[in-house]
Amino acid sequence: MATLTIVQDIFKKVYPSLWVIIIEERLLTTEYLDVFLETSCSTPIGLSAFYGKKCKIYCLAIATANAVLLVHLSMDRSMTSKLKRHLVLEKRILCNSGLRKVAFDVEQLATALFLDHGFRMNNTVDIHSLLPRKAARGSPAAAQECLGGQQQVNMEGVTRTFYQSLVEKSLDNKCLALRAWASCIVASLPETIGVLPTAPTIDTLSMYPLELEALAQSVRDHQRLVALKPIRVKNDIFPNAKLSNGQLRLSLVRFKTRMRKSDTQEVKVRLNNGETVRGRVARAKGKSAEVILSGVTQSGGVLSVSTLGRDGPTNLEMERTNVTLNCLQSTNPLFEQDWAAWIFLARELRDSPSTSQPSIHFPGRRLNDSQMLAMTRILSNASSDRVCIIQGPAGTGKTTVIAATVHSFFHNPPLGLGKYIWLVAQSNVAVKNMAEKLVEDSFFDFKLLVSVDFHFEWHEHLYSRIDENVIRSDRFSNPLELERRLAGSRVILCTLSMLSRPLLATSGIFQSFPLNTVILDEASQIEIGNYLPLLSRHGTSLRKLVFIGDDKQLPPFGQDNLGNLRSVFEMSHLRTNVFLDIQYRMPKPVGNFLSQHVYDKRLRSVHTESALECCRLVDIHNGQEREWGRTSWVNFEEVNAVTCIARKYEYEGKSYRIITPYDAQRHAIEKSLKDSGLKWEDKCFNVDSFQGNEDDHIVISVVRTDRVGFLQNERRLNVMLSRCKRSMIICTNMYFIQERASKTLLGKLAREWMAAGQKWLSWDDLREGRF
Repeated sequence: MATLTIVQDIFKKVYPSLWVIIIEERLLTTEYLDVFLETSCSTPIGLSAFYGKKCKIYCLAIATANAVLLVHLSMDRSMTSKLKRHLVLEKRILCNSGLRKVAFDVEQLATALFLDHGFRMNNTVDIHSLLPRKAARGSPAAAQECLGGQQQVNMEGVTRTFYQSLVEKSLDNKCLALRAWASCIVASLPETIGVLPTAPTIDTLSMYPLELEALAQSVRDHQRLVALKPIRVKNDIFPNAKLSNGQLRLSLVRFKTRMRKSDTQEVKVRLNNGETVRGRVARAKGKSAEVILSGVTQSGGVLSVSTLGRDGPTNLEMERTNVTLNCLQSTNPLFEQDWAAWIFLARELRDSPSTSQPSIHFPGRRLNDSQMLAMTRILSNASSDRVCIIQGPAGTGKTTVIAATVHSFFHNPPLGLGKYIWLVAQSNVAVKNMAEKLVEDSFFDFKLLVSVDFHFEWHEHLYSRIDENVIRSDRFSNPLELERRLAGSRVILCTLSMLSRPLLATSGIFQSFPLNTVILDEASQIEIGNYLPLLSRHGTSLRKLVFIGDDKQLPPFGQDNLGNLRSVFEMSHLRTNVFLDIQYRMPKPVGNFLSQHVYDKRLRSVHTESALECCRLVDIHNGQEREWGRTSWVNFEEVNAVTCIARKYEYEGKSYRIITPYDAQRHAIEKSLKDSGLKWEDKCFNVDSFQGNEDDHIVISVVRTDRVGFLQNERRLNVMLSRCKRSMIICTNMYFIQERASKTLLGKLAREWMAAGQKWLSWDDLREGRF
C-alpha cells in the first residue's frame, strides 16, 4: 500500500489537497472500505478506471470528496479469488444498493468490470446522461460541460485529465484519481443535485448474463477499434498554403488525410523559418481548410502540417454508445425484439404468417441456379428466411442479385416484406456500385443519400452517372425539401453510418419511408456491433434482413490488429445459407486458382479467356520497400514500372485500374502518372477501397521486398487478385515471392504459373512493350 497527495487543476475553485491511497485488491477488507467511506460527507462516490492492453480494466479509482482509493485489480480468475473479491469490493462498493455511484462513460466501466473480472454493479449514474449536452461524449468539451462549464473549470486541466491521459498506455495515478474525484464533485454541483435522484441508473446485477456478455463484447470491440485511430496524421497539402496574421489557409490533396473541425484535435505547423506552432481548425469544407494558429502574427511559408489527436466519434459510434448505455439503464428493451435477440443471442425468431412465394422477375438476363436460390430466400417471407445470409465470392453477381430483388419486389410485391427497400453498405463506393447496377438494369426509381463530407470536391465524379438520384446530407436540414426529393421512391440507398445521422432521424423520414426490407451489402466488412443502432431504432418496422458478403474477402476494419472481430459470417448460428457458386468476372485460370486455394473448389468459372497469359508477373529486381511515415510503405522502382505499363495501356485505349496495398504507394503512383501527363484521377486504389470494383485490365504493385507484411492476409490478397475481367499484371520481386513469400497466396500463384511454363517478365520486357 502507498499514499500520495495531489492538488487538483480541473476546477478554478480552490480545493484542499487530495489524499490518494494505492492498494492491491487482495488487501481490501470490508473494515478497510468502511473506514474509507467515512471520509465521504455524503454519497454519491465517484468512479473511474484505467484500461490497459486490449482495453482491459486494471485499476479502479473510488473517490469521496476528500480522498481517493486506487485499487489495482487482480487478474486471478480462480473461483477462490473470485468469491473473496465478491464479498469485499463488489458487495461493499459496486453492488451496494444504498451507495450511489457516479462516473463518466459508465457503459465502458460496467461492461469491462463484468468482462474482465466477473463484477456486477448497480445504482450507478452516467454523468453524461444527467443533462442535455451539446458536445460529443468523450471530448474535452463534453467533460467541460459536465464539470460546470467554461466559467468553472480550467480547460487545460480538463483536457489533460479527461482526454490526453486516456490515450496514454501507462497508468497515470494523478489523472485517474482526479477523474474519479471530479465525478464525485459533479454530483454536488447545483445543476446536478436536482436531477441526480431521478436519473436512470445502471444495474448489471439484474441483467441476464448472455445479454450483458453480448453488450460487453460489443463495447470492448468498439473501444479497441477506437484505440486504433491514429494519434498523429500528416496532412497532405498543396504548396500554395498561405499564412497571414496567424490564419493559415490550406488546400488538401488527399481525402484520407483531410482536415475536420474538432475539439479533440489540434494542428501542428512547421514554418519555413524552422519554427513549430500549433492551432485549431476553424473551418473545413471539401478540399479547403482554415487554421487559426495560437500566438502567431507573422506571415510566411509552410513546410508541413499535421493533425494531433484522434478523430472524434462518428455518428454511428455515438449512436452505438447511446444504445448500449440505454440497454444497461433498462430504458431500451433491445433484446426483447426478435432481430437483436436472434443475431446477438441466437434466440429463435417467432413465427410470422407466411403467404405464397412471389415470382422472380428480372427482364433481359438469366440468373443461374445459385442466384435463383438466393432470390427465392430473399423474397420469401417464411419465418426461417426473415434473416437471410448470402455468400458471394468475387464476380458471382452479388449486385445482380440485389438488382433482381428490386425488380421482383416491384413486379410482384411480396406480402409481409413491407413497402420500402433500403440498400445499405459499409462504404460509399459500395452504395454507389449498387446504384449504378440498378441503372444498368433500367431501374431508375431510387434515391441515394450521401455525406457532403465525402461528396463535395472529393468524389463528385463518382456520381456522374446517377447524379439526378443523389441527395447530399447538407440538404437534410429542410425536412419538407428532403421528403419532396424522396417522394415516389420506394428504394433508398445509403451507408450504415448514414442511418445514424441526427438530421435524418429528426426529419421524420423514417416515419414516411420506414426500413421494411433492408439488404446489407459488404456484410463481411461490418463489425456486428455496428448493427445495434439499426436494430434499436428500426426493429419495429423491419420485416426482412438480408446480409450479402464474402468472409473470404475483406473483414471488418481492424481485424488485422485485433484478430477476433466478428461479422454476421463469424456467428455460428448465422452461417451462410446460400453460396453463389459461379463467377463470371475473372479469366478461368485466375478463377480456378482462387477456387482451389480459397473456396474449397466450390467456385466455378464461366469466362471466354482460358490462357495463362491472362496473368503475368514482372520481376522488379531493383525495387526496394521503404517505410513511409509510421504506417505505410513505398517502392519507387515499382512506381516507375506501373507508370510504364499505364503509358502503353493508355496509348492502346485500354480500360485499366491500378491496385496497391499501401496508401503511400498509391499516392506515389498517382503523382508519377500526373507528372507523366497520363490520366491519374480515379486510376489508382489501395486494396481496401477497391473491393466491389473491377476493370478489364488490372495492374498490381506489391511494394514489399523484404518483409511479408500484408501478404500474410489471405482475405486481402483474394480481393487484390480477383478484380480483373481480362488480364492482370503483378509487379513484384521474384526472389522475394519465391523465398520469403512462397507460402502466401501470391507465392502459390507464382509457383503454379511457373510450373505450367509461364515465365516472369523483366524490366526490359516492360520498356519494349512485350506484355
